[in-house]
Amino acid sequence: MVVRRQGIALLMTLLVLGLLTASALSLMRLADLEFRVADNTYAFAQAEILAQAGLQGAMTLLAMDDNDYDAPTDPWGRFGQYASLATGFIEEGAFGGRIEDLSGLIDINSLVDRTGVPVTQRIEQFDRLLRLLELDPDILPDLLDWLDPDDEARMGGAETPYYRQLDPPYPCGNGPLDTEAQLGLVKGFGRRVLDGQDDRPGLRPYVTVHSSGLININTAPEPVLLSLDDGLTRAVVQEIMGRRASQPFEKLDELRDLPGLTPELLNRIVPLISVKSEFFRIRVEGSFRQARAAVTAVVYRSQSGVRLIYYLQG
Repeated sequence: MVVRRQGIALLMTLLVLGLLTASALSLMRLADLEFRVADNTYAFAQAEILAQAGLQGAMTLLAMDDNDYDAPTDPWGRFGQYASLATGFIEEGAFGGRIEDLSGLIDINSLVDRTGVPVTQRIEQFDRLLRLLELDPDILPDLLDWLDPDDEARMGGAETPYYRQLDPPYPCGNGPLDTEAQLGLVKGFGRRVLDGQDDRPGLRPYVTVHSSGLININTAPEPVLLSLDDGLTRAVVQEIMGRRASQPFEKLDELRDLPGLTPELLNRIVPLISVKSEFFRIRVEGSFRQARAAVTAVVYRSQSGVRLIYYLQG
């Protein structure tokens, strides 16, 4: 216990120092702006700097984390608390945010392999998710046509000729999605499907386009866990979620101890799941006086470090 506390103290010290250093260096570079630009412009520039400092701090936190397994109980899951402590030393400014594990979501791009051939087990999982959310599974062929490289429409699907008739017209993607927002371009994936309607959830909270394809059982929401197999009951999923809340799964073998999870069922879902994560979304907002600046980023973490693969400001 003493060693763990010392490790947490060291982590906090390094994080605070890193954040303060990033903030201080950036603030020094813009110190003279206050005398040359309007107050609002200056404040917004400082807010942007603090958002960048928060992003760098989040990436540092992920790099320092032991990634033998990943769960919200890890330091990255408490990024908001660390950010609040670190920015308590910055006069008139602060940043906050959160780190989200994308490996707990279904990767849309993994429905086909690199050559565009459908992956049966993952398509079946996505079909189950649509049904769990009470969405029409008939939109699935449209998505597969968007992801595969050819321009031949499958039964019930849509390729470029359909999209060319729209106003405004655009071509079919014929490849992987770069962002979740692009899913809205696919036939059948309108706002009701993505964002829900009449208190029914939409698809957006449960899917990603940045993942290894494996579902982290320590972070996956209930509908994603239920979608893994028809034989996975709500009672078993509740057992998984209850166990991970107090003691995250460090190895998949630990699932064998769960009541209701038969060896046959476990063998079927093992190819779809993991306890590790590689892709994370970081959301940070910097504030200075009256100004606010937001940053959203997706990063890939490996043994060699943390790499930025998507960035959006605003």
